[in-house]
Amino acid sequence: MPLSAASGQSSKSTPEPWLAVNLSMFFPGIGQLYAGEKLKGLGFIGSEVLLIAIAFWSIFSPTGNTATGLICLVFAVAVYIWSLFDAFACANKQSEANATEKIPRSVKSPWFAVFLSRILPGLGQLYVEKAALGAFFLSLIIICSLTTSIFPNLLLIVPIISAVASYHAFIALPKHQRQRQNLIIVITILVLATGIITSYLPTWIRQEVDFFEIPSKSMLPTLDVGDRVFVRKSRNYSPQQGDVIVFKIPDAAKLLESETDNNKERYFIKRVIGEPGQAVSVSDGVVYINDQRLQEPYIAAPPTYEWESESVPPNSYVVMGDNRDNSFDSHVWGFLQQHYIVGRAYKIYWPPSRNKSL
Repeated sequence: MPLSAASGQSSKSTPEPWLAVNLSMFFPGIGQLYAGEKLKGLGFIGSEVLLIAIAFWSIFSPTGNTATGLICLVFAVAVYIWSLFDAFACANKQSEANATEKIPRSVKSPWFAVFLSRILPGLGQLYVEKAALGAFFLSLIIICSLTTSIFPNLLLIVPIISAVASYHAFIALPKHQRQRQNLIIVITILVLATGIITSYLPTWIRQEVDFFEIPSKSMLPTLDVGDRVFVRKSRNYSPQQGDVIVFKIPDAAKLLESETDNNKERYFIKRVIGEPGQAVSVSDGVVYINDQRLQEPYIAAPPTYEWESESVPPNSYVVMGDNRDNSFDSHVWGFLQQHYIVGRAYKIYWPPSRNKSL
C-alpha cells in the first residue's frame, strides 16, 4: 500500500538504500528482505547463522578445533560486511534516486545519519551539521567506553548513548526529508537491544566459561607452560577422580609458598586424585585409592615421595600435578576444600598445535 506523502514520506513504496543498510547491520540478510530480494536475504541469514554456529561449536566444544572456529568467525565478519554493501545495492537499484550520489551530501539522508551514529555516536550529528551535539555525543561515548573497565555498570550506558544519538540524528533533519519515519522508534529500540546484548555477551560467556593460562610445568605432559584452557564453571560441580580442575590457592598453600602475594588472587590447576571419604596413599611410586592401585597413564613419571594412608575429609579432595615430583600440590599442603574450586578444565584452546580435549 502506498505511504502518504503528507506524512513526510515518499509517495511510492520504493526501498530506501540506507534504511536497508541499517537493517542489515542488525543481522545480514534483513536489508535484502526489506528490498524485496527474499532468496538473497535468506541466503545471507542462513550463511551467517551457519558460520556463527560452527564457530561457537568449534571454539567452545571439547572436541572442536579452535583454529576452525576462528576462521569461521573471520568469514562471518566478511559476510556481515558484504551484506551491508549488497543491501544498499539491492535497494538502490529500485530507488528513484539510483543515479544520484551514493553517499548523500547535497540532499542529506536521515538513514545515513542513523548509520553514522551507529558506527560512532556523534558522527550522525556532525553529518546533519549539529556540531555541538556531535562533539557532546563523541566525548560522552569515549569517556564511557574508557571507564567501563573501572565501572562495569557503565556498559549499560554505552548502548543507551548509541540509541539516543541514532534517534536524534534522524529527527535533526527537516520532516520532509525523513523517509519511513514511522520506523525510527523500532530501529532505536533494536539499536538499544542489540547494543546491550553485544556489550554484555562477554560477561555472560565468562559466567559459564573462564580462560586460564598454564604458568608452570607441574601438569606435564598433559599441560605445558603457555597452554590456554577453557574452564567450565558451575556452583553445583562435584569433581570426579581424573578431572583436571582450576582452583584458588588454598590458605595452607599460601603459608608454604613464600613468593605468593596474598593480595593478588592466584590459581592452580591440578588433577583430582582422591574424593571425599576415600583413603589415599603413595608408596613405591604408586598411588593407592582405598588400597587399590590407581592406573595413571597421564603422569610424566612415578612419584618418588611417600604418603601414608589418609582419609579424605568431607567436601575436600586430593589433587596432584601430572608432573608428580615437580608439583606443589596436596602431598605438600594437604587437602583441597570444595569452596576453593573454580571449575573443570575441559579443553586446550590455544595454541592450535596443542588444541585437544581434556
